[in-house]
Amino acid sequence: MQDGAGSSKMFSEKGSARRKLDQQNFMEQVRECRDNGYLLSSRKIGSGAFSKVYLAYATHERMQHNPKLASDLRGKRHAMGQPPPLRVAIKIISTAEAPVEFSQKFLPREISSLNATYKHLNVVLLYETYQNSQRSYLVLELAARGDLLEHINAVSDHCCRPGLGEEAARRLFWQLVSAVAHCHSSGIVHWDLKCENILLDDQGLLKLTDFGFANRSGLKNSLLSTFCGSVAYTAPEILMSKKYNGEQADLWSLGIILYAMVTGKLPFKDHQPHRRLHLMRHGPTFRPGTSPECQDLIRGLLQLRPCARLDLQQVATHCWMLPAAQALFCTMLSSAPEKPAESQLPATLDHTEPGRDSEPPRPLLKLRRPQQGGTHRESASGLVPEPPEAIPRRRAGSAQLGLRNMAAASLGVGASR
Repeated sequence: MQDGAGSSKMFSEKGSARRKLDQQNFMEQVRECRDNGYLLSSRKIGSGAFSKVYLAYATHERMQHNPKLASDLRGKRHAMGQPPPLRVAIKIISTAEAPVEFSQKFLPREISSLNATYKHLNVVLLYETYQNSQRSYLVLELAARGDLLEHINAVSDHCCRPGLGEEAARRLFWQLVSAVAHCHSSGIVHWDLKCENILLDDQGLLKLTDFGFANRSGLKNSLLSTFCGSVAYTAPEILMSKKYNGEQADLWSLGIILYAMVTGKLPFKDHQPHRRLHLMRHGPTFRPGTSPECQDLIRGLLQLRPCARLDLQQVATHCWMLPAAQALFCTMLSSAPEKPAESQLPATLDHTEPGRDSEPPRPLLKLRRPQQGGTHRESASGLVPEPPEAIPRRRAGSAQLGLRNMAAASLGVGASR
């Protein structure tokens, strides 16, 4: 009994010492943020292996000295008069505790990638960075409504059916494709596209984030061999330890994300890698009610052979995507001061934000965060098996060609021919 009491006391003392150290570290972080013009709150909104993300506020003085902050404040249209402090997210990385490779390789890549993809509506903004010998700070645009995984599960619970529904999924997927197209056109492959790395802001706009595995795509035909990302979203060529094209691997991840949005679950789930590859070879199955067009788009992205996957231009001009492009086009026309002549219509559409300067710097089943190695595959009961032959690629009619070209141009991936 005495030994048990002694052990309990020892653990209690260790826990108390740990809490005291955590409090001391947090107060140091508060002071360091204040010295750099930010008021750090105690509200933690995210965490990683070596980092924590907190809600914070930029002071008026800091906004006067940071054009990115001032520009974003104007873009968010705060009330007239004295504007409130701009809410931001501050990612604090413990470089003293992180491996050297993380501090010298992955963190610089994340910062470089965020600078390279700056000024897009659907990519989270990096306002600035600062650091000391113990920690690095990334001041980021706040996306206060959480990540896509949480959103899918919340909608599934509220509507008593799995997934978002195709209309809502299409609106978000259009934004995601736009963000990925912007990254690729900027020479960046994300390498870790998954629902947890997609955020929503107060207006429901999608924000792609967490570029910790991102890297320059390099030469168009160059192949990579580094394993990156979450297994549940990882392309088969990476699981088979083959050299791969980073952009094509991102396309596979897009297919997994769209499937998750529409069905409320992940398509290929098994602990064993060989079993997961077997499921991939057989292709995804769909719940009754999933439109043939949506199934076709997902299958087009989840092709086992990387070169057979739909590219971003084909995704943007796919018939399932056209309602999203049409809605964007109508929104632009309705927001214009007056209708321009046909010859004055823009040749391309840009999803960059005009207010930002260009200086770079669950009813039955919840969609779960994948554990390492995935989870057991669900029963196929009630699911529609994939037919022996893939559904033929659906093309828009000639009356829709202009809209298809506009869709491709708006994503910066060229016009369809």
